[in-house]
Amino acid sequence: MTHPTRSQRTAQRGVVLFITLVVLVALALGALAMFRGSLGASMVATNVVYRQAALNLADNGVQLATAAIGAKAAAGQINADDSVNGYFSAIPTNEPASYADTAIWNCGADAVCPTAAQVCNSDSACIAALTKSGGQDLIVYYKVHRMCTVPNAAYNAANNRCALTVRTGGTSPGGSLGIGATQFTGNPMLYFRITTRVDGPRNTRMVTQTVVALQT
Repeated sequence: MTHPTRSQRTAQRGVVLFITLVVLVALALGALAMFRGSLGASMVATNVVYRQAALNLADNGVQLATAAIGAKAAAGQINADDSVNGYFSAIPTNEPASYADTAIWNCGADAVCPTAAQVCNSDSACIAALTKSGGQDLIVYYKVHRMCTVPNAAYNAANNRCALTVRTGGTSPGGSLGIGATQFTGNPMLYFRITTRVDGPRNTRMVTQTVVALQT
């Protein structure tokens, strides 16, 4: 019977050690790939949650803006610009290239930045979810444009074209849009565009635009 020599046994142990190291490296790489995959899935899920939260807050911003429009109408102020409160009586002559541009959103100058309590309607759970480390984690902005072409003028002023729907006699719906200086019968529905922007963690930013109608 032939027995392996000492040098042969040493060589065999060296091969086994090399194979073991290769297997360990492969297992480590596999574990790392699984970890990175699970981490990526977790980040995607977190981003989806942030997006949904931003969408919900954008809707809250629309509700605040709608209430502000109603208050202006009641006070007879819808024909005048009020940029400090984010209200413009006409659409821009040149629309911004992107409403996601932070340069066109300035709190108390051309946009409204409601507090967490205002956005959440004083709901404590909502406020707690909205704030983090003493600061606001999700920030809501909004601005309103009356859908007319001439600022600081009545909807039926000369050369002013507004998006509206006529209700003849205040009851029967009509179909007139952008009539300019025509004198209407009944109370027309005047349209306003509300633009909201919500900023959140991880550079989350959502911009929405909603059109609402108000009977003048």
